[in-house]
Parts: sequence; structure tokens; C-alpha cells
Amino acid sequence: MRAARFDALTASLPSLSPRQLEELHELVTRQRAGSESLRTIEGPARATECLFCKSGAVVRNGFARGLQRYACRDCGKTFSKATGTPLSGLRHKERFIDQGRHLAEGLTIRQSAREMGVSLGTALRWRHRFLEAAVGHQGKALEGLLEADETYFRENKKGCRSLGRKPRNRGGPLPKGTKGASGGKNLAAMVPVLVLHMRGQPYVADRVLGAMTKEEAVAALREMASPEAVLCVDGSGAFRTVEAELGVKVEALAVAYDGRTRAGPEAVFHIQTVNSYHERLKGWIYGRMRGVATKNMPNYLAWMRIREWFKDEVKPEHYLLTGLNRQLINT
Repeated sequence: MRAARFDALTASLPSLSPRQLEELHELVTRQRAGSESLRTIEGPARATECLFCKSGAVVRNGFARGLQRYACRDCGKTFSKATGTPLSGLRHKERFIDQGRHLAEGLTIRQSAREMGVSLGTALRWRHRFLEAAVGHQGKALEGLLEADETYFRENKKGCRSLGRKPRNRGGPLPKGTKGASGGKNLAAMVPVLVLHMRGQPYVADRVLGAMTKEEAVAALREMASPEAVLCVDGSGAFRTVEAELGVKVEALAVAYDGRTRAGPEAVFHIQTVNSYHERLKGWIYGRMRGVATKNMPNYLAWMRIREWFKDEVKPEHYLLTGLNRQLINT
């Protein structure tokens, strides 16, 4: 806008009615949020390398939907900072910062859809696109004192058109025949999630397993734990071969029902840290999120890792940058 037109706009402000001022304020707020979203996507520097051929012969090539486009003089392809990321192809990129804010605040799908004025399907699609890249942002080759333990979630088929079983109310009792001989839950009716937590640090790695077997536990821990680490586990048989196969020092604990280990409540070797993480995870999944579909569980585990990493300092741009596949956690 030219200076003369801007001066005319500011000069007209005293003549606006309260309702007009309120409408103007909403428009300015929305425009500022859009600019913040686009600035976050663009980042502080221009692209210097082609995403396709890795050539440095890259030049600016106009704008599309508010984002700077680039062209490669070698391969002839064009791209933007969102190309090749889970957020590529989504419209209304100027509103991405709002989606990041909703994730930071932990809003439900219905709340997010109502805030943005979009359908439930759009709000759900945006949520999972923002979390898709974070699934791979795991703690890898972690060293030091680690704790590993599995927890179980009831199978959830939200959004499935065919259940393959009789429907049940959320939070209702398990179907008949799903109790084990000892009175515990039949694990065949549950989905195991293995979590590895570094003691005293926010580094976390997790994996949804098909079954809590020795083969799957070893395969998951192979990338998570470094051979120089000390791994604390419970007495589960699934961890029995970890030390021999991975070369990781394992401290297997006999955990009592009151939470004590074989060496007492003040022992160095325990799994209380990861069990506390399990409690927070389940409280959030079953409480705030009201249960999640099993097929989407990896995305929600990634969301939990972001929450745990930043805690109260989490910001909307953290989720936006994560959606652009920039790893901010477990680094």
C-alpha cells in the first residue's frame, strides 16, 4: 500500500463506529496470523538448493498462495518451502499457525473445527498431516540410564466402516471371554505400546507393536538404545534376549505391586520414570482425547513426545515446523 493510502486509512479511524472498529480489529488479527504462518514456513533464509536435483542454480520464481516459489535452472522444476512435506498440497497455509495453536492447547477435533470454521474432516486431516512427520522424530541410539516398559491400550476402531465385532460404548466393559486366567485383561484384546525413556532427560522413543514378543521388542530397541546404555526393564520375558542380541547391559527388576523393586524404593535401577510417563499418556489419551483410533496411535504418541519435550513452553510454531519435517525433539 502506498503511503498516501495508508495515511488516509489511519485518518479515517476516529470516524469508525465501535462495531466497525471491532470488525477491523478481527480483520487485522486474522491478517497478522496469516503473515506469521507464512513467515514461519518460509524461515529466515531463502532456498539455496533444489529439492529434486540438489543443484545450487536456484532462483526466485514468483509467489503462489502467499508462499515464495523457486525454480531450478538445471532440472527446470519449481518448488516452495512446503514442497515434499506432509503439509504440501493443503490449502489455506496462512491459517496453519492456528492449527499449531490448537495442537499446543490440546483442543479436540470438534473444538478445532469450530475455531477455524471448517468441517470435522478437514480438522482431522490437518491434525494428522501436522503430526505425520513427527512419528519418525524418535530418540535413537540413546545412551545413559534408560527405562523400557510396555503399556496396553484397548483396540479402538474410530472411523472404521467395519468393526468386525459387536459395537461397545466407550469406556464400557471388555467383551466376554477377554479376561485372563489370573483375572487380568486378555492381552489379545489390547494393543501393546513399548516406550523407552532416558532417566533425567526428555528423550523418549516409542513403538506400537503387533504383539509383545521377544522378536518385536528386540527389533524396536535395536534403533532406540545404544550398546553403551544401561537398560532397566521389568521381568517380562519379551526382554529376555535383549542383552545377548543387542549387547546392551540390562537390569531386570522384580517389581512388586506397591511399586518397590528388588533393591528397595530408593534403588538406582527402577522403571518408575517410564511408568509415570505411561500414566500421563493414558490420562491424556483416554481423558482429554477421549480415546483415539488404534490406526492413528503413532501420531498421538508423537504428539505426546512433543508435549513432553517442550512442556509449558510449547508454541504453535513448534507444531508447524514439525509438520514441515523439521525435527525439533530428540535432537
